[in-house]
Amino acid sequence: MNEEYERTDEVLETVEFTLTAPKAGTFITCKDADGFDQLPVPEITSECDKYFIDKTVVNGIERTEAYWKTYNTLEYYSDVKFEAGKSYTVFGKVKAKPGYVFNDPVTLIINGEEVPSEEVEDYSLEGDSFTFYYDLKII
Repeated sequence: MNEEYERTDEVLETVEFTLTAPKAGTFITCKDADGFDQLPVPEITSECDKYFIDKTVVNGIERTEAYWKTYNTLEYYSDVKFEAGKSYTVFGKVKAKPGYVFNDPVTLIINGEEVPSEEVEDYSLEGDSFTFYYDLKII
């Protein structure tokens, strides 16, 4: 980063999202090794207009960079039915809008709960993106 870039971008120290839990009984499907066709896509809503869940494009098709994925093995959930009372891990890639960068470490809050710093990682060199993991309990 050059000095001018560092001086003009606003540093975001806290990021907050709401993650909507799918209904118990919802079935996760995924055949693609990279998770691109996984459904349903986790429903993550930004609480601020300065950042968002990033998107990726494969073969002209856009997809939100949010997946149901295990934290320990990094495998995408596939052929799994959400069960009430169990937790499932969501992976997401957060991107800052132009003019903003993230503090490293950033404080990430999901559903009013601070996410442990070891589950917030992979900050970009530009400081404008990072990834996170979050365990969501199905009710």
